Amino acid sequence: MKHWLVNILLFTLTITIIIGLFLMKQRVVQYEKQLNNLTQTILENMREIHTLKADWAVLTEPSRLRHLIAESSVKRINVEQVVSPEQVELAPVPVPPVKPFPNEEDQPDIHDGGDNVVP
Repeated sequence: MKHWLVNILLFTLTITIIIGLFLMKQRVVQYEKQLNNLTQTILENMREIHTLKADWAVLTEPSRLRHLIAESSVKRINVEQVVSPEQVELAPVPVPPVKPFPNEEDQPDIHDGGDNVVP
């Protein structure tokens, strides 16, 4: 009788271990997929950064900038032309005149936040 009980316990233990290993394997496969996706994203970002750095190097090349400045009509700025924001005078903005309503029917209803209308 004891031999039969030991066999059932060993069989149950074996099945439990098999299920546990299967679930663990599935989790490892999921993690590997995540890792591969993240690695691919990192490589794509590194390629994009490399391309952007190369573009920046070409765009900021001093000889290219000198050539662009020579072709443009931009003049050099004198030191006297540079001012702080406080020194800039702002022109007043004209306010359009308010037209009164010709009669009370044309006035919009003003709500006080509730169900009441304030005339």
